[in-house]
Amino acid sequence: MKFSNYSSYPYGVNPWAISSGHLDEDCYLDIVVGSQGDEYFSFYYGNENGTFQSTINHTASKSHFLMLKDMNNDNKLDIVATLFETDSIGIIINYGNRSFSSLKQYPVGNYDVHYNPYWLDVSDFNNNSLMDVVVVNDHDSSITVFYDYHNLSFSYSHMHQAGHDCTAVSVADFNKDSYIDFVVTDYSDNTISIYINEGNGLFKPRKAYSAGITPWGVKVADFNNDSFIDIVTANYAVGMISILFNDGGGHFYKRDSYYINGLAVTIALADLNNDTFLDIMAVTEGDGFIYILLNNQDGTFLEYQKIPTDTGLVALTVGDFNNDRKIDIAAGSDDTGNLNILLNQC
Repeated sequence: MKFSNYSSYPYGVNPWAISSGHLDEDCYLDIVVGSQGDEYFSFYYGNENGTFQSTINHTASKSHFLMLKDMNNDNKLDIVATLFETDSIGIIINYGNRSFSSLKQYPVGNYDVHYNPYWLDVSDFNNNSLMDVVVVNDHDSSITVFYDYHNLSFSYSHMHQAGHDCTAVSVADFNKDSYIDFVVTDYSDNTISIYINEGNGLFKPRKAYSAGITPWGVKVADFNNDSFIDIVTANYAVGMISILFNDGGGHFYKRDSYYINGLAVTIALADLNNDTFLDIMAVTEGDGFIYILLNNQDGTFLEYQKIPTDTGLVALTVGDFNNDRKIDIAAGSDDTGNLNILLNQC
């Protein structure tokens, strides 16, 4: 794999939250960045050559994680984020033409508990065409599921017990019953927990599987093209990537591990070399590289390649930023406060 030398765009303090998508009406991907240290989200609007325009800031709150999702079915990507200082999630609605609503917050639980909502994902758990949100609450070792977003509010919510120090969540249909399930990383338990949908949007008690030491970030995909969704985690303390393979029934007993350097924080998935198999990108908190593991086209992976970047990367997203049909990379550096852009030249 060959990538361009990285370009840097200033952000601010602790850019831990990052996501890419089409925020306006042109055909160029844009990027949103949030922070653990600043109370705003920064919009980077894309140009046709993979560069980005001057930053536009939008008042928000400090965040561990954000994603872009069409929450109100108007074909525009909105912003959904975890807000740890207020123990809530926040939603900003996209009006189009680069106009956005103010931030509206939704508490993840009772106000007398510090939950520290860390990560979230969005899906339709009860198949009623309304968006639901699942949130992991790190300090409380719990999960909050918000149901049926409509007219700027949710209809109801449920809480579930999680493993200790849960840090990340990702959604998928693990048992092919046409209902969306989710997986959570249990950082201090060295496990992942699978929550299977009962068929009504509610979930069975968690089932834990060994995931290696200190799993932090998590993504889901079919790595070996067997039509079953697998799971990959970034294992922080040991600098490792763990892949857990679905046996076809939503169980995850087989695990492969790949070592990288540094403290593995988060991962992204994309087909980087256009062979129709998903590859893995990972960043580590300690050094200045993006680690790339190419798929052997069977769910195993080649030894990592390192792409130089700013030090202290903590956030990662991907997309075709210059419309050349190759997947590029964007990452946020905790050390420099910069957004790094790397264009795929393979």
